[in-house]
Amino acid sequence: MNFLKKIAKLIAITFITVIASVFIFTIIIKRIPAEKYNQLDQTDKEMFDELTVQYKIFNQSPDHLWTSAYHYDKEPLILIRSDKNKSIWNYIYLINASKLIDTTKYKKIHFPNNPYLTDVYATTSLGLTSLEYWFPSAFTYTTLDNKQVLAFKYYPELFKKEFTFPDFKYFSMHEAFHLYAQKNWLYDHNSKDYIANYPYTKEHFNLLDKEYALLDKGLKTTDPEQLDIVMKQWVEIRNIRYKKWPQLLGETYSEAIEGTARYLEYKYSDMINEPRYFITNNNGDIISFTQGLQLIQKNPESYSFLERNASYDKGAALGYILDRLDPLWKNKIEDSTNHKGLTQYQILKSRYF
Repeated sequence: MNFLKKIAKLIAITFITVIASVFIFTIIIKRIPAEKYNQLDQTDKEMFDELTVQYKIFNQSPDHLWTSAYHYDKEPLILIRSDKNKSIWNYIYLINASKLIDTTKYKKIHFPNNPYLTDVYATTSLGLTSLEYWFPSAFTYTTLDNKQVLAFKYYPELFKKEFTFPDFKYFSMHEAFHLYAQKNWLYDHNSKDYIANYPYTKEHFNLLDKEYALLDKGLKTTDPEQLDIVMKQWVEIRNIRYKKWPQLLGETYSEAIEGTARYLEYKYSDMINEPRYFITNNNGDIISFTQGLQLIQKNPESYSFLERNASYDKGAALGYILDRLDPLWKNKIEDSTNHKGLTQYQILKSRYF
């Protein structure tokens, strides 16, 4: 009994020590930013400048990015400031969170003449909730009033031109799309997007060569009738692959989940006149899907890229093609328990067969 009391006492002392340490660290060591935009440091200014452009475009042209129903600019967002990627956070910004929690106890940050950043507050801590920010991850999901909110870490390096990933401008938008726009999508539930026993065979690579060449051709084809011919051939090749290897259907689900999030990035880049491209090699050079596949085939160590990572750009490319063939495709791909969506492949397949 005495032993159990000692253990309980030790646990209590440890808990109190941890809480006290967090309190001291938060109050004494951490700092809170100034209350006006023009008083913020350069990194915060750059971050809010980019966020303002994001919010402005989503506010004015949501249907050019996704649909008019999805407003990233209205969703809550937590931004965690640190000095380096894996360092301890300095302070936290709460954006569009007033509808979820009482923010009056935090410092309000003012952005004069900026209608897109009217609900911004800063704090050094969110209590026990912010303990997870100690972990060296680029982002996490924080629960505020039973709603999951994206909590994204940012630091000076993210805003250097030579720094490409995770790029605040696109990566935060990408992850927010997963959480907010795709919150009910079921394409990746129960690991449906996982592909077991991926066929790294000559027969399969020959079919992929044809499919990737058709995808390249589809992206370049401007005539709707010719595009229909090209994409019907593309579906025919896919049908052959899926009949031979049914497990490959998993790629259609990752194209739906990750491909649409990447599509959103590319559409945004188009609108800010910084167009990005579907495929690049390790040096950042622009290459076609066909060229990318050729590089993969020459390097067996990169074969696994085909199992999931390739679906990001394939799914995005199919989105661009469907923009021209089926303007309603975004509504068709929306998924939930009450409405079974169709992947990009299924939408195209239903068009021709």
